[in-house]
Amino acid sequence: MRIPSEFVNHLKHCIQEEHGIQLSDKAIKDIKETINGAYQAAAHGAIQKQKAADNRYYELKDITEKLINKIGVELKQ
Repeated sequence: MRIPSEFVNHLKHCIQEEHGIQLSDKAIKDIKETINGAYQAAAHGAIQKQKAADNRYYELKDITEKLINKIGVELKQ
């Protein structure tokens, strides 16, 4: 999962052109790696959060089905 190179190029342009700061190739590489790392961590966190929500949904669905079955058994008696 990588960010689009256009984003890094735009950031590089903003720093170099608009602020008059020249970046070395190593600085550009470090910026790109830092942004990619942050992006990957955020994406991973979002995926984990979605998985937790899905798990909770199925747990609640199972509890609800058991409750419905138990009520049905009680009503038949």
